[in-house]
Amino acid sequence: MKNLPLILNIVLFALVGHLYYLHFNKNKAAEPVITAPASQSGGVKIAYVNGDTLDAQYIWLKKQKDAIQQRMQAAENSLAAKEQALMKDANALQERFQSGNMTQADAEKQQNALMQRGQRLEEEKVRLSKSLSEDQKKAFNDLYANVEAQLKTLSAQIGYDYILSFSRGGQILLANDSLDITKQVLDLLNAQELEQKK
Repeated sequence: MKNLPLILNIVLFALVGHLYYLHFNKNKAAEPVITAPASQSGGVKIAYVNGDTLDAQYIWLKKQKDAIQQRMQAAENSLAAKEQALMKDANALQERFQSGNMTQADAEKQQNALMQRGQRLEEEKVRLSKSLSEDQKKAFNDLYANVEAQLKTLSAQIGYDYILSFSRGGQILLANDSLDITKQVLDLLNAQELEQKK
C-alpha cells in the first residue's frame, strides 16, 4: 500500500506523456498539404480571357459603346435645350407679370402651362434614361452571347473544360500567362465582325 501513490504518479506521468505526444502529433497531421495543379496535358484544361483587353479591343463592342454614347449625348443635348427654353419662358413670364403687362389670371394660366411642360420634360428624362439603360442591357446580353458562342467554338477545338474571365481587380487575383487565350478569342470575334460587315 505504501507504493500506491508512487504507482499512481507513474501512471499519471505516462498518461500525460501520451496526451502530450498525441497533441503534437495531431498538429503535424492537420497541416495543409499544397499540391501542384494538374498539368494541362493530363488534367482539367483551364484557360482565361482578359476582360479588360476584350473590352478595349473588341470591334463590335467599341461600336456599341460609341452608338450608346452618341445617343446619350444627343439625349442630354436635347433635354438641355428644352430645359433652357423652359427657363427662358419662365423668366419671360415673370418679367411680363412684374411689369404689369398681363393679368393675374393670364399669369396663372401660363404658369400652369409651364409647369405641365416641366412635368413632361421630367417624364421625357425618365423615359430616355430607361431607354438608354435597356440599350446598354441589350448590348451586354449580345456581347455575352457573342463571346459565349466563340468560347464554345474554341473550347470544342482545343478541348478546354473551363474558360474563366480575368480582369484587374476582379475575383481572380493572379493568372498564368500561358493560360491566356484572349488573343485567339479576340481574333475570332473580330473576324466574325469583319465578315458580317462585308
